[in-house]
Amino acid sequence: MLVVACAAGGVVAAQQLGERQEVIALARPVEVGHVILEQDLVGVSLAVDGAVKVVPASAASSVVGRQVAYSLPVGVLLTDEVLGPPRMPSGGRAIAALGLKPGQFPPELSPGSNVVVLASAATEDGTASSWRAVVVAVDRTDQVPVVSVELPEPDARALSSTPADKVAVLMVGGR
Repeated sequence: MLVVACAAGGVVAAQQLGERQEVIALARPVEVGHVILEQDLVGVSLAVDGAVKVVPASAASSVVGRQVAYSLPVGVLLTDEVLGPPRMPSGGRAIAALGLKPGQFPPELSPGSNVVVLASAATEDGTASSWRAVVVAVDRTDQVPVVSVELPEPDARALSSTPADKVAVLMVGGR
């Protein structure tokens, strides 16, 4: 009886695993607001659960020309939820821009990095401030690189009032 049950279970599993679907994923990382190009897309074959609303490869042309609402890493499956106008920052959060010199942030800093921003200037009570944030962009095109971080709005206000030369950015794990 056990052998028959295991064989039947194996047949059912093989049938479900065999029902693969060609869907669209990102072939490279994209920044928030990026307009999807054909070369940004790659087809992948997956066994897809009906609860996940992925874009089938046959609908790739409907995705080209649309914006992404968030910064996304390579390999993300495209869904309608990640497409559309930029949705950053979310309610109660803000994005602060930090004009930093080399040495104030790790050179490998990139969008999606979890960071702690430290202020070396002491507050009135003698303590230094720090804020947890997520990097949303790093612009190294000017003489002064700009690192944009997303964090709670009250923290962004405090951080924005800190002189840039008194700030250091540390990459950390987790969120």
